[in-house]
Amino acid sequence: MDNFQNNNVKNNNVDNYNFKDKVNHKFSKVKENLSKSNSERENFEERTKISNLINEAENKKSSLLIEMGILTYQKIREGYIKIEDFDSLSNSLLELDKYIYDRSLELNKLKKKNVTNDCECGNKIKGQDRFCSVCGKKVDDLDDRNMI
Repeated sequence: MDNFQNNNVKNNNVDNYNFKDKVNHKFSKVKENLSKSNSERENFEERTKISNLINEAENKKSSLLIEMGILTYQKIREGYIKIEDFDSLSNSLLELDKYIYDRSLELNKLKKKNVTNDCECGNKIKGQDRFCSVCGKKVDDLDDRNMI
């Protein structure tokens, strides 16, 4: 009877240990997923912020183009057009174009950060990776494709 009780105690200890292992493993997975979710949320917030900045700059650009059109129309109606009148507006438009372009590059970089692609070997490859970590295949520009 003592042997039987000892075996039951040992089996219970092993079962408790396995259960604790499983719980700890599941808990670490949950923590990992939460961390990943926070990172994705922060990336989304950053992309949204940059998109809003781009929209604001494009709206300013539209207003300047309308103002330039009105000025051009007035000058044409009056019979003369002076280039100096357009210099300030043209410079502002050029600055806005550069700003919009830079923010668009920044936004594209953030979008590519969380993109994953499937390699021919089956491995998932993140957007910023240059090579597959499993087979070593070089990652080409994957704008429209999901398979390298």
